[in-house]
Amino acid sequence: MRLSITNLLGVIFSLGMLIFGVTEITGATDVLNNIPALSDYRFLNLPSLFIVLGGVLNAVFITYQPRYVGKAFGSIFLLFSQAKASHKTLYTDLENILEWSDEVKKDRVNALTKLEDEYAADVSGYLFSLMSTNYSSEDIQSFGSNHIEEDYFRKIVTVDVLRAMGGAAPSFGMFGTLFGLIVMLGELENPSGMGPGLAAALITTLYGISLARFIFYPVAEKIKNVAQLNKFREYFILEGILMINDKKSSFYIQDKLTTYLQRDFKKSKDAE
Repeated sequence: MRLSITNLLGVIFSLGMLIFGVTEITGATDVLNNIPALSDYRFLNLPSLFIVLGGVLNAVFITYQPRYVGKAFGSIFLLFSQAKASHKTLYTDLENILEWSDEVKKDRVNALTKLEDEYAADVSGYLFSLMSTNYSSEDIQSFGSNHIEEDYFRKIVTVDVLRAMGGAAPSFGMFGTLFGLIVMLGELENPSGMGPGLAAALITTLYGISLARFIFYPVAEKIKNVAQLNKFREYFILEGILMINDKKSSFYIQDKLTTYLQRDFKKSKDAE
């Protein structure tokens, strides 16, 4: 194993956040408390937030590569996104596959070149490039499956990072709570001085639980569900392209692929 400078810097940065939050709560430093605007918000306690986020970052930087940590934080903005795969998109993919079959039968070489360029950003573009190289259906299935599974694996790593964050956040919330209680116990002879320590103790736990249950865990499950749906769609397309490569008839392709579609959705489309 070799030293990862990026991981080391991430750990140092996160430890710095954690230590700074602890020193602010215990009163060893008094940087944030000198900002008057912060005192106007009862539920905003930056030292507590520094402790929780610093601890969470420290835990994941030790365990995972920095690029996956960055993707995990970036994926938080995908909380309200949706998968490319849905009933409608699968039905559209089926119609596209039937069109591709007709185009390839008419002029295989030119059709594959056009389709490869047109769908270069999608898994179908990669599969068309395999077809244009004249690989067998067995090879296309093997290469295509590896391509799909590798992309799915990378998304699942991001899910693991978010779950690790969700597991660490409440723990470091309790970590900050202990320091808040220490401050409070140190002010037993001064009841008015116990307030800040008690507030820090409670709000740090609040931050830890809130980040875990309202952000990290829900986003992890969202990314997992989206990845599974997209994986299903990509295998759906792979199945269709394999049949095109095997020169199956359009009727056969349609009958085979409609078995992947949800029954109630197929009935609604037929009714239209």
